[in-house]
Amino acid sequence: MRIKVTFRHLDQSDELRQYAENRLQKLKKYSDGPMDVNVVLSTEKFRQSAEVVISGDGIRAAAKEEQEDMKAAIDLVSDKIERQLKKYRDKLISRRNAASHAQPAPAEAVASEPEADEIITVEKMNSKPMIVDEAVDQLQILGRQFLPFRNAETNEINVVYWRNDGTLGLIEP
Repeated sequence: MRIKVTFRHLDQSDELRQYAENRLQKLKKYSDGPMDVNVVLSTEKFRQSAEVVISGDGIRAAAKEEQEDMKAAIDLVSDKIERQLKKYRDKLISRRNAASHAQPAPAEAVASEPEADEIITVEKMNSKPMIVDEAVDQLQILGRQFLPFRNAETNEINVVYWRNDGTLGLIEP
């Protein structure tokens, strides 16, 4: 597990860096493979905020907290990210147990809408193959509008997205 601590609008402090690293070391138990943990500690006027983004081993999770004290913000954000990882791990375990008893039904394909002509940002994603249910869980954890992934059943690139009516859609090639 690699932990990277970044300070924004704040003097670098070995004490805060060590405190954040110690609080986030307990997240190691939720992943067997390598994980990257990016921590951003920032200050704006009287607000102290801590933001954590975890990626690796097919897991992506993010959380942010603001408090008047930086250590309190680190405590709250580490608890929040730990709850997310625990919930994700429990879903994976229950899904594996359910998958051993029954085969999941194939998802329906949904037509995609045309995309904009202009590229604003580029984000590269390294991900392990996932089943559709795992991708939906990752979409909800990350709080995004869509998530491209490699389908473990078909080995094709699929996209899970939120439709305008609030339901989930799946794009298959």
